[in-house]
Amino acid sequence: MKASRLSQAVGALLLVCLILPISAYAGPKEDAQAAFDKFLAAFTAANAEEVIGLFVPDALVWGTTLRDLATTPAGVRQYFGAMSTRKPNEWKASAPRPLSALALSDDAVLLSGLWQVQRPGEPAPTEGRISVAMVKRGDRWLIAQFHNSPRPNPQ
Repeated sequence: MKASRLSQAVGALLLVCLILPISAYAGPKEDAQAAFDKFLAAFTAANAEEVIGLFVPDALVWGTTLRDLATTPAGVRQYFGAMSTRKPNEWKASAPRPLSALALSDDAVLLSGLWQVQRPGEPAPTEGRISVAMVKRGDRWLIAQFHNSPRPNPQ
């Protein structure tokens, strides 16, 4: 009887040892998505400094209301700094899953899909198209390229 319990315990331990590394591993796609989720949370919280801190210094940014491409930290700050006038959680931002992800390497991932922003007093969220290039710099995933545009109405 004792040998049977020991055998079961050893079998269970081996199973955990085999499954744990697989389930605990997050690849570049998952890591980049988690970093983009931080952007969404900071955007919703109207935390301009945190949002700006998620961009590489040489990021390329096409924001919805930008006439020209922002290519400098000052341009990114000017565009996203305006959110500091909002109350935290006044706007709700979300990216319904799944965002499409393409891992170019262990340190570069492209994310594309739709996101929504719900502003106070609007009957429905505004849908936008989002394309983001995430790069790993050191141990952090940051935004290297950001494009956002309104989603056209159905024809």
